[in-house]
Amino acid sequence: MNILILGAGQVGSELSEILAEGHDVTLIDTDQEKLRKISDHHDLRTICGNGCFPKTLEQAEIETVDLAVAMTQWDEVNMVACQMIKHMNKKTKTMARIRATQYLGGRGSEIFEAGEYSIDVVISPENLITNYITKLIKLPGAMQVLDFGNGLASMVQVKATLGAPITGHKISELKDHIPNADTRVAAIYRDNSLIIPTGEDYINHQDEVFFITAKSNLKKVMLEIREVDSKYKHIMIAGGGRIGRRIANALEEKFRVKIIERNKERCIYLSEKLSNSLVLNGDTSDAELLEEENIDQVDMFCAVTDNDEANVMSSLLAKKLGAKNVLTLVNKKKYIELIKSEDVEISIAPTQITIGDVLKNVNGSNLANAYSFKGGKAEALEIIVDKEKNNGIINKTIEEIKMPEGCTLGAVLTGNEVKIAHHDVKIQENDHLIIFLSDKNNFEKLEKLIR
Repeated sequence: MNILILGAGQVGSELSEILAEGHDVTLIDTDQEKLRKISDHHDLRTICGNGCFPKTLEQAEIETVDLAVAMTQWDEVNMVACQMIKHMNKKTKTMARIRATQYLGGRGSEIFEAGEYSIDVVISPENLITNYITKLIKLPGAMQVLDFGNGLASMVQVKATLGAPITGHKISELKDHIPNADTRVAAIYRDNSLIIPTGEDYINHQDEVFFITAKSNLKKVMLEIREVDSKYKHIMIAGGGRIGRRIANALEEKFRVKIIERNKERCIYLSEKLSNSLVLNGDTSDAELLEEENIDQVDMFCAVTDNDEANVMSSLLAKKLGAKNVLTLVNKKKYIELIKSEDVEISIAPTQITIGDVLKNVNGSNLANAYSFKGGKAEALEIIVDKEKNNGIINKTIEEIKMPEGCTLGAVLTGNEVKIAHHDVKIQENDHLIIFLSDKNNFEKLEKLIR
């Protein structure tokens, strides 16, 4: 696939690195130094220039581009670039990152949905992150919740704890404990190593367990792997930016929400826009303020500013002062390792969520969902079985399909039915396959197999 990426910021550069393995990638940016650093380590083409200019797009051979992804930091630049690209090559599929809510609501969204602005796929990172975080808060104990089949099934990451029924036991014993809640353990992360388990493997204390099941069975399976987490009631949000405001807005009807923002003018804005949230003007790295606001009674502390350092510091402080659970947004890998060593429950890399949304539009039209995690190394995919593309696996049972090393077929979605991938399950046309890849580099082997 011939892919053009506009913008060599954090998302654009990481996306180009991922896609350079298996695709012809061209990266455009106005910063020559950024482009040099990326091209020195990855096999891709770089062009220093403005992606809105026809000459720059001609230099990128736009007539041959299959997909263009506009990821600059400016919404308007992304929109104009997509319009120019469509004008020069109507066949190019365009995607644009748009942050401003003013473009995404009301008449703005109508224009995009009607396809009148030359953008085929609009990506709103703030919406994606807000939805992701609210799902975690509504499922206490989950570290990740990845939905498939429009919410029919989910892959959930949880940390096994002492005292839970299956901790210290074989995975095969799960079906005896919960016979009416079929599930598949797709992977286990233990001491920074990945295990693709069989029924004979044990689940140990502190293992990070990825399991797949029907959405209706999530809580039953979780109760087997970790001790019961009481329903969250008190939520504290550090940072009243676009993400913080959206999270508060999504939760304030059913949770007691406090939001701390250091900018006074922003606090006034938040108090006008939010109905039931308590807005406080202050610094979340202020221990005295957190103690005054009863941080030890907070069920989930969410650090969601646009500054990694501020998020890390406030998360570590909140954990030290007694917050029951802590969630932090952080992009830098060195910080992810730091907070993990300090037992911060959930770390979320916004770039990975955005990249995951892009990936499902890259690898083929029969890819319904794609999630990237573990620093972009692993992926979870939802592949629609197509008669022409996947004829080699239609009417075969799971045991007849030899998955590549590091790939786990976790479930098969048939209509509204979730079938956990046992050996006798047969694959039919239009089924949705939920597949875990321990290494994204295995995708090419997987693709060859299912074709």
